[in-house]
Amino acid sequence: MNTLLTRRRFGGIMGASAAAAVLASPRAVAAPEKINMARVITGVPAGSMIDNIARQVAELLTPGYAASAMVENKTGAGGMLALSYLKTLPADGSALYVGVSSPITVYPVTYAKLPYDPDKDLVPVGRLGGFDLALAVGPMVPERVKDLPGYFEWCKQNPDKANFGSPGAGSMLHFVGSMSGQVAGVNLNHVPYRGPGPAVMNLQGGMVSAVVVPLLDVMPLAAEGKIRILGTTGDERSRFVPDVPTFKEQGYGEYARSVWIAVFAPTGVPAGTLDGLRQTLKQELSKPEVQAAMGRQLQEVAWGEPDALKAAIVEERASWKKAVQALRFTPES
Repeated sequence: MNTLLTRRRFGGIMGASAAAAVLASPRAVAAPEKINMARVITGVPAGSMIDNIARQVAELLTPGYAASAMVENKTGAGGMLALSYLKTLPADGSALYVGVSSPITVYPVTYAKLPYDPDKDLVPVGRLGGFDLALAVGPMVPERVKDLPGYFEWCKQNPDKANFGSPGAGSMLHFVGSMSGQVAGVNLNHVPYRGPGPAVMNLQGGMVSAVVVPLLDVMPLAAEGKIRILGTTGDERSRFVPDVPTFKEQGYGEYARSVWIAVFAPTGVPAGTLDGLRQTLKQELSKPEVQAAMGRQLQEVAWGEPDALKAAIVEERASWKKAVQALRFTPES
């Protein structure tokens, strides 16, 4: 799905007043004039949380970096198709990727062969922020189960119901659930779904006992009392659900981490163009109205420089490699 974005058409995402404020502000660094159309590629469906962030990024690029921007949703294979598509586009600064960590940190240690090389085909532009995952349980699990230790103990007593759903096999969410169960001494059966929506729907319907999904995907049903959130994966409690303890607080922090969302460009973009792009995004991300707009969906909104992002990628890959080996996971398993 392709969506052409200009400031006039896009104001609804951040609100008319916020868009007007961004429109009126000067850009500290202008990109080369050849950037007439910026293409923001993402591997998720339109209307999803990451898609919304990608559209906000496209908004921030105009008019200082590009005259207009178009979001392209290249869905499938957990983001692999989007990244393999990105590397076919011109490396002139007109094409960017906005996405989460799994295709960069998890898939390289999970799949023997990828349609892209994250180290050779991609250049980190910068980190935008991050969001927490959550483990939530549904009606299959008794009300007396209030926390992660209680859930894992219940799973030991009910091995036929010791299962959880997450979006896809071999993803960060899959490994967070499976490795936490392993630490607790429980063999949790993983049920893969095509996205968080179907997983949460089956949780509510009693098809699985638990899910590991982005926190915001379970908050509406939790607020209605239809499901219960037992833990979040951040280093600190989420500001969205401050009464819910973290995995770390409950003794399962080794493989529990937030998901970062970042911007990448295809390798070969001129250094001056990359610098202009980074400065534009960094400047825009510091504005209160942008912080507020993105903060409605992200746990934290903060620009991260490419060197810090590269270091995080190296550290996370090493961690997920251990998880893959411990679970003896292969894409066919």
